Amino acid sequence: MRRSSRAGAAWLLGISLLTDLVGPGFAPAAETSVVNDVQDLLQISAEQRVRLARGDLVSYSVTEKSDRELAVGFAVIVPIPMSEIAGYLASGQLIAQDDTISDFGAVPGEAPTGALVGPRFSRSEREEAESLLAASPGTRFNLSLAEIEALRTVRGSAESSAKTVAADMASDAYRRLLHQRLQAYRQGGLAAIAPYARAGGAVTDPMVDLRLAAADAEHLARLGPELHETLLRYPAAQPPHMVNHFYWIKRRIQRRPHLSLLHRIVVAGSGSIVHVERYFYVGHSFNATEILTGAFAHRDGTLVFSINRVSTDEVLCVGNQLKRTIGRAQLRDEMRTRLDRLQAFLSRPRSTQTQSP
Repeated sequence: MRRSSRAGAAWLLGISLLTDLVGPGFAPAAETSVVNDVQDLLQISAEQRVRLARGDLVSYSVTEKSDRELAVGFAVIVPIPMSEIAGYLASGQLIAQDDTISDFGAVPGEAPTGALVGPRFSRSEREEAESLLAASPGTRFNLSLAEIEALRTVRGSAESSAKTVAADMASDAYRRLLHQRLQAYRQGGLAAIAPYARAGGAVTDPMVDLRLAAADAEHLARLGPELHETLLRYPAAQPPHMVNHFYWIKRRIQRRPHLSLLHRIVVAGSGSIVHVERYFYVGHSFNATEILTGAFAHRDGTLVFSINRVSTDEVLCVGNQLKRTIGRAQLRDEMRTRLDRLQAFLSRPRSTQTQSP
């Protein structure tokens, strides 16, 4: 779904999805005690709760679980009905309205062996495609040893071809690898994620970081234990009221095209909804990301909070403390923009909101 077609995002789809999840008639507002429980679990201070009560967007500390992780948290109470927040989250607006995404597409459940996932590299990205064929263990590309070997085989076939043909071959080989990664995850979950090969025989395993990130679900009061178990055990034992979607995502990061695979999970309950974005494969610059966004009905509207965890090897080297500080600041800016966009979108008159995917 290209940027030009995303001006119209799936508002009606979101409302339809909510009907499927929670049945006719959205649940009444959750009791204040539930919201307080969530704030307790998030460790939001008394001073921050005062700021929340007056409508401020509050950034709160999130414990980082490894030396390569960056994590931030935000919360806000918005004077918007829970049903509208739920429609926004269920319809994938967090993705559709994300200006850092240049292109994305949903991936169907069934695809033949050897299928391609994601877009071709453009003509201006030919250099990136060509460099894939020379990939080696390291941090320039996130690839397993088997994937590196597969690309080398393609390089052998492409050596006698014109540059444009070689770039197309590299592009298709990479898209085939994306499909293989997606199918492996769909069939085996976290345990099926192939580690990234690094220099000197080292590896980085995004499965480890995503397992740690799943513990954030425990902050969700009654929803927490079930969602935590779901995140750890996917695809096994998926409750019927949880909905899964898969996408390829394209961004531009560090002046390079960046392709990733996203597992989006939506679960709605009585007066609440949780939206999880699990980037279980990313092309370069970081290792994995999980963003958990929750909304709980509140007497003054809806409590919305979001926790973003990013794993990156780039904070392990010299100057790591400064890099961590800069990285967290960038994450805060991104999360603040997301929540500001949510409020702005839902505050517009309904006639100006988009009505179709």
